[in-house]
Amino acid sequence: MVATGLLSRPSWRAGPPITVPRGHCWNMGGEASGLDELRRAVRERAERGADLVKIMASGGVNTPGTDPAASQFTSEELTAVVQEAHTLGLPVTAHAHSLESIRNALTAGVDGIEHCSFIAGDGMVVDSSVVSQLVSSRTAVCPTLGMVPGATPPPAVLEMMRRTGTDYATRIRVFGDLYRAGVHLISGSDAGITPGKRHGILPEAIIALTTGGMPPSLALASATSEAATACRLPAKGRILPGHDADLLVVPGNPLEDITALRNPTAAYLMGTSVR
Repeated sequence: MVATGLLSRPSWRAGPPITVPRGHCWNMGGEASGLDELRRAVRERAERGADLVKIMASGGVNTPGTDPAASQFTSEELTAVVQEAHTLGLPVTAHAHSLESIRNALTAGVDGIEHCSFIAGDGMVVDSSVVSQLVSSRTAVCPTLGMVPGATPPPAVLEMMRRTGTDYATRIRVFGDLYRAGVHLISGSDAGITPGKRHGILPEAIIALTTGGMPPSLALASATSEAATACRLPAKGRILPGHDADLLVVPGNPLEDITALRNPTAAYLMGTSVR
């Protein structure tokens, strides 16, 4: 959209995620080690105009040599990042697959958690005390659901699923349980990370939340008003006077048939037709 002239800059900029040396997504240029380097990394992002700091609290599936079941940073290190970012007025979200990394991120006071997979050893352990902390803190949790229907996950993802005894349906069920427990869920897709998560896959993430039991109205809000609030974008996510006219037109009423999101007939960005 920037290239077409519709936007002068992205609505939201994070910069490279902070990670340990040779850690998850190290090739994006965000490696940092030790408290001083971590604080410096946060300041660099602020100086370069970032709106958010992202940190890889656990390993990931798509970076060889890292383990999604392991933590990459201690709670002390994450706390240093959060405190530095908050001092500079920036929120922090943490990529966290492992149960320990989720705990560490919550202890540090992050504003958001991505994936929140609850991996512990060779399984998924949804710890009730962690769930209670997620609820009480109102931390925004983005499950990064959504995939091309019928797509086969890449080998690394299949291996993690085999190792942990989980699958996509299990994740949908778990996040349905988290919704019913009162966890603050927002929709995001991790689009572009694998062929099964192509750009434009967000409707499937919204649909997946309804499959888990979230009402369509709340699932839609998780990708619009609630997501905008979590991203600190007060002029987006709602159809109100003075707000940006970012609109998706679909056939039918998505409150009655959420799958209508799969077949948009028009789209507008700040009032300009883009589809």
